[in-house]
Amino acid sequence: SSGINAEWPLRPGFLAPIRFAEDLDARRRDFVEMDRFVADIDGGSEQTITRSSEDSSVTLPPTVTVQDIQDGKCGDSPYSPCGCGWPRNLLVPRGTSQGMWADLYVLVTDWKKDAANEDTYLSASVAYCGKRKSEYPDKKPMGFPFDRKFSKSKFPDLEKMVKDVPNSATKQIKIIFLENSD
Repeated sequence: SSGINAEWPLRPGFLAPIRFAEDLDARRRDFVEMDRFVADIDGGSEQTITRSSEDSSVTLPPTVTVQDIQDGKCGDSPYSPCGCGWPRNLLVPRGTSQGMWADLYVLVTDWKKDAANEDTYLSASVAYCGKRKSEYPDKKPMGFPFDRKFSKSKFPDLEKMVKDVPNSATKQIKIIFLENSD
């Protein structure tokens, strides 16, 4: 990074199962966006950012139940009941009891350049669905950077992409399903 303190949108939720025989262009549609959010990052330093899956910008807002209505808990809800987004319980793949390997990809870009409107707040399924009665909050296309074909010579694999794309990183993770985890 450049050493400048700024707000940056983090695109930390691209997850894809590992397929060793495939090049990056063949795999690009396997990557699923799990979150996108804006955070203050001190340039030039390593930081750990913790975020709840409940705050994901791709998941459905909480469902209003009949009990919520009877208890008067839904009158001032900021959530829209549009039904667009990914179910929260399906955000992370189940994996297997032996473990399912996946590539996690993270990209940080400049929100001051990317925001369609500086007052935009990335919340509840906005990354998949946009915002009601307004333009899509990010100038980058949905699914960026996996929204376009990759040149096999420029980006033959994810590691080469990370090497050539500033402010990006990847990590192989193992998702283990624990059947009886009490």
